[in-house]
Amino acid sequence: MASWPESTRLIGKSIPRLDGLAKASGRAKYPSDIRPEGMLFGVLLTSPHANAKVKALDLEPARAMPGVKGVIALATAGETNVIYQGQEIAAVAAETEEKARDAARAIKVEYEVLPHVVTERQSTAEGAPKAFAAGNSRPGRAQTAGKPDEAMKGADATIEATYELPVITHVCLEPHGLTAEWKGPDSITVYASTQSVMGVANDMVETFGVDASKVKVLTEVMGGGFGSKFNADVWGIAAAKLAKEAGRPVRMFLDRAQEHLIGGNRPSAKATIQLGATKDGKLVAMTAETSGTGGRGGSNFPLPYVYHVPDRTRSHTEVFVNCGGSRAMRAPGHPQGCAVMEAAMDDLAHKLGINPLEFRLKNLAETDMVAGGINRTEIYHEQVRRGAELIGWGRWKPRGQGGDGPVKRGLGMALHQWGGGGAQDKQVACIVNPDGSVELRSATQDIGTGARTILAIIAAEVFGLEVGRIRSNIGDSTFPPGQSSGGSTTSPSMAPPCFDAAVKARDELFRRIAPGLEAAVEDLALKDGQVLVKGEARLTWEQACRKLGMMPINVVGVFAQGLSSTGVGGCQFAEVTVDVETGVVRLKKIVAVQDTGLILDMLTWRSQVYGGVIGGLNYGLFEERIMDEPTGVMLNPDMEMYKLAGATDIPEIVVEAHDTPEMRARGVIGVGEPPTISTAAAIGNAVANAIGVRVPKWPMSPMNVLDALAAAEGKA
Repeated sequence: MASWPESTRLIGKSIPRLDGLAKASGRAKYPSDIRPEGMLFGVLLTSPHANAKVKALDLEPARAMPGVKGVIALATAGETNVIYQGQEIAAVAAETEEKARDAARAIKVEYEVLPHVVTERQSTAEGAPKAFAAGNSRPGRAQTAGKPDEAMKGADATIEATYELPVITHVCLEPHGLTAEWKGPDSITVYASTQSVMGVANDMVETFGVDASKVKVLTEVMGGGFGSKFNADVWGIAAAKLAKEAGRPVRMFLDRAQEHLIGGNRPSAKATIQLGATKDGKLVAMTAETSGTGGRGGSNFPLPYVYHVPDRTRSHTEVFVNCGGSRAMRAPGHPQGCAVMEAAMDDLAHKLGINPLEFRLKNLAETDMVAGGINRTEIYHEQVRRGAELIGWGRWKPRGQGGDGPVKRGLGMALHQWGGGGAQDKQVACIVNPDGSVELRSATQDIGTGARTILAIIAAEVFGLEVGRIRSNIGDSTFPPGQSSGGSTTSPSMAPPCFDAAVKARDELFRRIAPGLEAAVEDLALKDGQVLVKGEARLTWEQACRKLGMMPINVVGVFAQGLSSTGVGGCQFAEVTVDVETGVVRLKKIVAVQDTGLILDMLTWRSQVYGGVIGGLNYGLFEERIMDEPTGVMLNPDMEMYKLAGATDIPEIVVEAHDTPEMRARGVIGVGEPPTISTAAAIGNAVANAIGVRVPKWPMSPMNVLDALAAAEGKA
């Protein structure tokens, strides 16, 4: 079984991103910045209705518009039923974006508008219109362990409450889209904002029937995806079709409203939970009725979450609405499951009069084994102790003791977990050239997580070079197969073959130069840009590479067991102030303690945790898709009314790596997902601690806070 070096020079240190300066200075070219010669601008025409039949579709007025070079239908008159606002109807390509938009507006569409349901309340109301042939909901089968009803009767204390989280959208700063350029009748190059260059390439192959070797998808850098950008999508295929029709490249990126409406979303969650425990704080039973909507997609989430409940039952109902479909969003399902479980845990701890930190530790499973023989329960105990120190949990007071004035102060916490793990079929090519340059190649991509840098760190570690000497050439679908960027799988998928490739290339270099040095291969080593023979410097790196003559080294690395693993945990603590007169919540501090196995670059690791926490606090305080029930349209599909944190909303964020020899020995585990899971839950608990009552609906907006206070006073 393979293993990482015990002593490292670069791995685990804080190393700046290779592309950091290019991004910060504006030199980096994102897919939406690419402008091939002769490029046309593509625009989508989408449905303004949430539910309708397309009765007639006339594209001719658009074709007659000046500057228009291509128009295609994406719906069929008499056949297509649109089932959400924003569904694609037609696409136009023109000389300018303005001309394309004018042409799209000129297309004549006749709709038969049908009754719609755009919220869970509307969809499940008595007498609601049946918007879908199979019905507006799909109840799931109850999942039961033990005898929860009997166990609940024996509980010394119980709580029953309903918690709700809204649908939110991904809000990628760079919208979904691509630019398609045909290089001939059967060869296409695509510049895509994607988390999977191979996924987009496969879509092109399947759609157009071209040979895979004639498809190139390029993603040098990209502006955020968060789980929503794995395929070419309708608009990407439309761009390629328009480009073929017009004989010119076509750029097709969603506008901001379309990004909200059809670019994917995180499903909502609603949970009515009854939770019971003994007087000494041991959970005995849970019953839960849960639901959620992902448009017409799934909305399930894990429950119970993290904690051990011996007797339990849970049934989940999928609620269908006339809205755009859900897509994976950073740790799919886990933020919802975490929020509702942690709220119930805090509420029950309050009823029992037990410190919620101690209550949580009491209810972890005795053993929670993850890969590598690690008992995650033991790790949780260490993480919680450290997080409590960093937040100052000794200042915690029971609910209702947040201060005498209108501004109350509170502390909250939450735990989370994630699987992660790597794919075993990915490859990395390593090329060592006679001039001493080193290049890595793989069809993965850097979506802002630092993948390009960590691959270079691994190779530089093996070759005894500085990181800047390594060229990480990724984001090209024609390279050896790489991992799609999602589910915290990129690093554990790509680090092992990268290490394998670098070791193979080093060993091949040693094999070729050893005879000239009159040395055995096993006597050679690389350090600080030098080739050592039995510890003595004999050649510089460049001198050694020149001995390759005209034959560069070109090897391909593959996955090796022992270099990556799965199963992580973490905890977060939040400190807030809440003005009970205005309902405004202010974050003062967040502490995030996280384990993720071997950390390859501490700087990019910390950056990922910071980003996860900021995404989580947006979920906790601001984000919410607001649908208008009478009209079926989204009321806030923009960057003004769809609320996100500004610079002054970001508190002090303390990030702590649970970085121990035991963790490092596990190998690489991704960190993209875990740190965004428990932030909203911790914030919700801190708010409850501050004001003395539970705010059962996220986000912790002034309206929801004031509604909860009014309900507690019997004024709701």
